[in-house]
Amino acid sequence: MNKNCLNLTLFFFFIVLSFSVYKNAFGKDNYIVTIVNKIPITKFDIINRAKLISLSIEKDVNFKNLGSYYNQSLKTLINEKIIFSEGNKINKDLSSLVSKQANQLLLNEFENSIKKLKQFIEKYSIPKSALLEKHKAQLIWGIVLKNKYKSQFQKIDKNVSKTLEINKKKQSEDLYDIAEIVIDKNNNSKLLEKIKFALRDGIRFSEIAKQVSISSSSKFGGKIGWKSFDNLPEFIKRQKKTVNEGDIYSFIEKEKIKLIKILVKRKSGKLSKKENNITLAQVKFPINFQKKNIAYSKVKKNLNTLFSKNKNCEVLNSFPKANNKDINLKIIRSRIADLNPKIQNVLKNVDFFSVSQPIFYGNNGYAFIKCEIEKAKLDKIDYKKIKNSTMNKYFLIYSEKLLKRLNKEANIKIIEKIK
Repeated sequence: MNKNCLNLTLFFFFIVLSFSVYKNAFGKDNYIVTIVNKIPITKFDIINRAKLISLSIEKDVNFKNLGSYYNQSLKTLINEKIIFSEGNKINKDLSSLVSKQANQLLLNEFENSIKKLKQFIEKYSIPKSALLEKHKAQLIWGIVLKNKYKSQFQKIDKNVSKTLEINKKKQSEDLYDIAEIVIDKNNNSKLLEKIKFALRDGIRFSEIAKQVSISSSSKFGGKIGWKSFDNLPEFIKRQKKTVNEGDIYSFIEKEKIKLIKILVKRKSGKLSKKENNITLAQVKFPINFQKKNIAYSKVKKNLNTLFSKNKNCEVLNSFPKANNKDINLKIIRSRIADLNPKIQNVLKNVDFFSVSQPIFYGNNGYAFIKCEIEKAKLDKIDYKKIKNSTMNKYFLIYSEKLLKRLNKEANIKIIEKIK
């Protein structure tokens, strides 16, 4: 059997195998698993959310592992149904009223490209309504909180003045910018291990937080703001060791498991290099049936030819697309601390306009070109920024408090366990 025939045979084998796995996992009819305040959650709802969690952790949908995410998926959906039912008390049309904004937030995730959104929906068989659900819930939750805590939010101006004074005093302290991922403690040991593995593999903390975390901080990619050492979680303070940038801590707090990441550390209030803003080009290329190093070498050769003529990332606009149809170019502007840790590492010893070493996920490789770095500056005390930061702080405090109470009061009926 020649090489082409062998490749074709293997291709059809994988197609049949994939279809078989898909059929076994999703062949049965849809059914209601849980009802929350008269709002049903179906088997397909749980599967679709589990797919999104899987994508954030594994960068793919692995049908064999999908069951590991069902518990967290259900917990997240229960919280969202509680939010929708609270929104209905304010206005029965609230879901429709936030639809336009939710659609825009969803489109932002796909670089404002309707084509890319449609391709994602078709590739993973996740309906658009399932993608919009989380954005709608977050928008409605903001309205519910402002309605419930109207008088408290009106007092924030006074709190901002106090915060300004506190910030002045703390300018010479060690400060830590931290983020969190929160999951339900019950039956989630496998999910915790998968999250830890994904983080070790370089998946962005914020990507996982957005899809997996049941905390309202997921709205901010898990970020909960700057803290002095005294304001860090007790678990971290008890470790009696130096807290460094990039450290990740996991611990149990009541009925939840929390993962805390130190994104940035300011020693004695001084700016960290990880606060610098970077502009870089991401080049995504397929591996297919090639060896990884060969696929990378081809792309690198083409890119080096481009940059030999002009040391500017704008030259990427003339990248020969005719011969590189499957290659995707994307410009990323980000604080260095917010980049995937693997990207941070490959960029450390790379000169400007040189192609980095590749990172591989599944059938794709990623190479990066450093275009520009803008040094961070200590912000002047900005009333508007302090107010937004304080608003976010109280949003998280009131959110946890209210959601905990509403969960206790909710009418949650388990109809059938998902299989």
